[in-house]
Amino acid sequence: MRIPVILSIALAYVGTVIGAGFASGQEVWYFFSRFGSNGIWGILVATAIFAVAGGVALDRGREGMDNFGTLLAHTYPSQMAKIFEGMTDAFLILGLIVCTSGGASTLAGFGVTSWAGRFVTLGTTLLLSYSSSTGITRVNLVVVPCLVTIIVMTSLLVHPIHLQSQEKIHSWFWLLSAILYVSYNLFTAAMVLLGLGNQTRSQREAWIASVIGAMILGTLLFTEHRILRGLEPLTNLPMVVAAFRIHSSFGIFYAASLWLALLTTGLSIVFVFRQRYGKSLLPALLLTLIFPQGSFRVLVGHLYPVMGSLAVILWLPLFLSARGENERP
Repeated sequence: MRIPVILSIALAYVGTVIGAGFASGQEVWYFFSRFGSNGIWGILVATAIFAVAGGVALDRGREGMDNFGTLLAHTYPSQMAKIFEGMTDAFLILGLIVCTSGGASTLAGFGVTSWAGRFVTLGTTLLLSYSSSTGITRVNLVVVPCLVTIIVMTSLLVHPIHLQSQEKIHSWFWLLSAILYVSYNLFTAAMVLLGLGNQTRSQREAWIASVIGAMILGTLLFTEHRILRGLEPLTNLPMVVAAFRIHSSFGIFYAASLWLALLTTGLSIVFVFRQRYGKSLLPALLLTLIFPQGSFRVLVGHLYPVMGSLAVILWLPLFLSARGENERP
């Protein structure tokens, strides 16, 4: 069993998920912490689904189905598969817009203008994406441990002022919210894991990498949940606010780490585009800068749930295709 390879894939999995919304605190608040104590149950459900779905995606990639378009064509009728492929491109572009918006919000704290912050974030992402196909794992080997450390440190050093009361909504909504959270994040993560699956040599390696990644994600979700339940009012970047409560230097360091988190998500998205269309078309992604950029908090709160709902039909083929092959004579 090759521990370095397994660990690098697990960290790439984590890096795909803990991007803009996660490291800023917006995702964790909207999908978990606003439900109060029930958010913990949602985190447990999300962790379990991440472990199972990630293992299936890596194993499918190991078996040779490393292209998401091929997976869709293998599961749906040809015309429907083409429509869903178009949806994947649209979702990826929207995700990239959220990343650049988050980058602008983060760099604004350093006096960088909104447009310049978006350009620097996207430009850096595209430049890093021109490295080899293993570049995404190499970047995450450095960035993800840094993010994990600073998020855990913030959780340990910040003492919640008070616990916010649970929102007055149907009690079972926490479960739906957890599923939507995984669905949105699994959309991009599944495509990345399919591409990385060929780095594993056995089903065991694939599942161990997925479980390690899911456990790290679950731990980080819980630590952020603990912080966010004690913050009020919530801002555009609540985790950065929490870090500044510890010390101004620590807050600056967290803001810089948040920007790196945005790069990990952006790299994952661009990695998928590169896998599907090649490096020559990557500069065309600069055109996303012409799209209007809304508030980062509004984008996370309104765009992510909708994308999570629709993304189910895109990652569900992971399981349908696997079952279909098992049923063949």
